[in-house]
Amino acid sequence: MPYKFSRCIAFHTPNRDRAAAFYTTVLQLPQVESGNDQLELKAGDNRLFLDHGDSPQPVFEFIVPDLDTARNELERHGCTVVRWEGKGGANYIRDPFGLIFNLWEDPAEFA
Repeated sequence: MPYKFSRCIAFHTPNRDRAAAFYTTVLQLPQVESGNDQLELKAGDNRLFLDHGDSPQPVFEFIVPDLDTARNELERHGCTVVRWEGKGGANYIRDPFGLIFNLWEDPAEFA
């Protein structure tokens, strides 16, 4: 199963509005999009997503050609599912060391 590191990083924070004010005014990152659950900011070639979460933590992302195959492989290697929404949604995996990352399906990245 091939994996590609994405340019998307989510920051979970208990106060998304205060975090958004900091990143847009102090760090001057332009806002790209805003939805009910997250705010997307542009950071050079990267995208930062501010999400609601009880404890602050970054969530990195890997692009895969097939979500279900990646999930099965990762679970066989000691990973656990934290949140699974399927294609087009958040698919959080905790690795055996406690770090959380998202899987995003995009077969075209591997064509």
